[in-house]
Amino acid sequence: MDLKQLEYIVAIANHGNISQAAYAMFVTPSGLNQQLKKLEDELGVQLFYRDKHNVHLTEAGRIYVDNARVILRIKKNTYTMLNDLKGNTVGTLNLGLTHEHGIDLFTSVFPSFNKKYPGVTFNLTEGIVDRQHELIKNGSLDFGIVMMGEQDKINLNYIKLYNENLILGVSRKHPLARFAAPPGQPLTTIDLKEFRKERFSLIFASSTMRKIVQPVFDKAGFQPHLLIETAMNHALVKMVAIGLCCTIIPESRAFANPMYNDQVAWFYLESRPNWNVYIACRKDIKLSAAAQYFIKLAQEYGATLSQSFYKN
Repeated sequence: MDLKQLEYIVAIANHGNISQAAYAMFVTPSGLNQQLKKLEDELGVQLFYRDKHNVHLTEAGRIYVDNARVILRIKKNTYTMLNDLKGNTVGTLNLGLTHEHGIDLFTSVFPSFNKKYPGVTFNLTEGIVDRQHELIKNGSLDFGIVMMGEQDKINLNYIKLYNENLILGVSRKHPLARFAAPPGQPLTTIDLKEFRKERFSLIFASSTMRKIVQPVFDKAGFQPHLLIETAMNHALVKMVAIGLCCTIIPESRAFANPMYNDQVAWFYLESRPNWNVYIACRKDIKLSAAAQYFIKLAQEYGATLSQSFYKN
């Protein structure tokens, strides 16, 4: 059995498009299409339905690809164990990152990682949690940094890095800002009902964070008057700082922009909405020694960050 051929077919299934799969596999679309046709002729079955732009697995294709992924995982695990046995310190790790949180964590721990494993490079892919889950499941990512509540877990292995509260931010010019704790002191708690008449800017509706934030408004008995929705927490902080709205964002993101600390008042909410930050990976994948070291550094970073929350 040709393992490279298996990789080609899995790539086509992952991308749903021969041109995109060819680009990812560093071959020409015509060459990849020929490989597919050759395999289908050998098997005597059609693996993909084709339309003008995309391809879709047939029932035979699903059987082939499911088993191809198993074989490729066995290969990957075998090579990982052999490389660790040899003390091999070169290779590539495919890491998924959420916007802002993920890249901050990565850049904080990478210098220490690079000192021990200078020959290991990273391919970084930014994506929302659902997209990372998909890429981890199909093997495109070795692991990913994800932020979510317990209800969003799927059948993957989750290694907890830290927990953080989602906190309310209001302009320092707001009348209720006078109840906020002074900078450097633990945050005070406030009832969200006090802000039912205010405008809010929030993270986008399909995000895992919004799934945690929305029940907070439900419990407070009102739906927010939305000004904007965005994927960028720093944009939310700036909108609050200039007095346009209120927001609810993770504690780490609230204090990632110290230039706005004197313009935004932050509060804990009575219901204490929170989420966990995890490393997610497949349960059947053997993580290399280098990957495990990166996770160890990420856990240490998370512990340090958690301590800093109570000092802001």
